[in-house]
Amino acid sequence: MNKLTIIGSGFSAGVFSRSINDKDIIIFDKSRGPGGRSSTRRAENIGAFDHGLQFISPKEKKFELFLNNYLNSFIKQWDGDHICFEESRKIEGKKYIGKSGNNDFVKNLINTKVYYQKELISIKKIKDFWLLDFKDGTKNECEKLVLTIPLEQCKKLTETEQLDLKFEGVMEPNLTTMVAFDKNLKISGSGFKFNNNSILGWVANESSKLREANNPNLELWTLQSSLIFAQKNIQEYRLKKEQIMDLMINEFMSIFNIKNINIVHKDIHGWLYAYKLEKFENDFFWDQEINLGICGDWMCGSTAESAWRSATGLADQINKS
Repeated sequence: MNKLTIIGSGFSAGVFSRSINDKDIIIFDKSRGPGGRSSTRRAENIGAFDHGLQFISPKEKKFELFLNNYLNSFIKQWDGDHICFEESRKIEGKKYIGKSGNNDFVKNLINTKVYYQKELISIKKIKDFWLLDFKDGTKNECEKLVLTIPLEQCKKLTETEQLDLKFEGVMEPNLTTMVAFDKNLKISGSGFKFNNNSILGWVANESSKLREANNPNLELWTLQSSLIFAQKNIQEYRLKKEQIMDLMINEFMSIFNIKNINIVHKDIHGWLYAYKLEKFENDFFWDQEINLGICGDWMCGSTAESAWRSATGLADQINKS
């Protein structure tokens, strides 16, 4: 039995593992590697696409200090103009990215043992410990349990525990297309946010991030969908990948009047639980009687800074208790 178990290896888990005083910690995650929505998709001979979290733009001084304390060697500022398209207005503020990919944020925060491809299917409180059952048939016991997973997954796992916690609202989906062109598109701007487009919500020039892994003979773009487009297509996108990618790419090319260019690579990823529009009633949840904690960006916002606020709040509460 270990002292504390964390479920999930995203940004919240990384922040929490750095902020908690307990040292006997292990992490379980159903994915193949760390990052959660702070993920990077790498394509051989093409380059790196940040297909989840695009950048981190600190608002609170304490958050920027946290990033510099723990990640200074692994992150850099993303230069160039970032623009609200319809308003032709620059998006101000520092924008930090990982030097090799945005999963740098998480893999360099987590400082404890992580077991990957371990999908948790149930939790049960037995006297003074938690019993965890995994899809592969294995079990784990721990004194304290912290969930850093999406709202819907937390709700499903904890429904038998009758917690004093109202899981209101839902997390929204997103579809992300990654595309590489055979030459420079000559678009002035590193990233564009769309407020009124029915297909696209954000596009980013990955080549402008100047990463060593990016093929210098290509131009890489990440295209993230509008909420309406994702809600309409998320459930069936695996069956209609080519159609959905083409819709997003053609919209992008139409907006920027791109012609006579070849696509040398394209891929798509669907995020069923990308973000939550409404804030939760608490920044985090901690029940000392049963030693169960929950944190994540969905509890107090939709950004990496929200995840930091939630995770540090929970860690401080447990450290005090």
